[in-house]
Amino acid sequence: MKTCLLSVPYDSGHHRKRLAAGPPILIDAVAQQLPAWGHSARKAEVFVDAPFPTEVTTSFAVAHAVAEQVAEAKRQGEFPIVFTGNCNAAALGTLSGLQEDLGVIWFDCHGDFNTPETTIGGYLDGMALSIVAGQCWTQLAESIPGYAPVAEDKIILAGARDVDALEAHRLATSAVRLITPATLAQPENAFDDFTLPVHAVYLHLDLDVLDPDYAQVNEYSAPGGLSPETLYHAIDSIRRRYTIAGVGITAYDPSLDPNTRIPEVAVEVIKRIVS
Repeated sequence: MKTCLLSVPYDSGHHRKRLAAGPPILIDAVAQQLPAWGHSARKAEVFVDAPFPTEVTTSFAVAHAVAEQVAEAKRQGEFPIVFTGNCNAAALGTLSGLQEDLGVIWFDCHGDFNTPETTIGGYLDGMALSIVAGQCWTQLAESIPGYAPVAEDKIILAGARDVDALEAHRLATSAVRLITPATLAQPENAFDDFTLPVHAVYLHLDLDVLDPDYAQVNEYSAPGGLSPETLYHAIDSIRRRYTIAGVGITAYDPSLDPNTRIPEVAVEVIKRIVS
């Protein structure tokens, strides 16, 4: 398999700061292992010229650039693995670049299902899944080449436990399927009762779905998350059920991981996806 490892070192529009320091570290860890699994890897990196970066404008410009890079990877017959500081660039860019009828399986500590009207923090990345579903920031989303909203009934949100009150109401009244950390921790296949009406999916992994008792992924991590073993079991279940068309891995702040535990998890996740 030919693989494109795309580094997107941006966090809230800022280049190589905070969560934006994570993608190069994760890519290097994965790239070292791919040849042993029988895969070739092409590394690429996104850079946008933003002399006055802003969270909203620059973030959508980054997603636009990701979409172009993913589309090129697809033309070259490469499997895209996108490493970003924020969820919106990974998801919007990868889904738009793939230009397929895909479901979305979204691992995250948070719901990411706010809108500008429901958010209490004003954080664009907390709206990423809503943007994917076409429910906010629609004009900017439609400026990304290949963007098309994903229907709610094609989305699974897995592992979320830190959700705002208004966001929780939006999720409860939506068709998005929710799988709790407790359900994922059960030995049976947690995805058996959550079949999506698609054959292929975009797999989104915000690493703060992991429990901070294992490792602190970023400053937004919350207790009650997944163990690495639970995450691996879930990935195996997804692979048995769906074709994975592309992967986004996000939100790693290496300054909070002094024992460098998170790259090992990223490597194992990718191994289970591509092996």
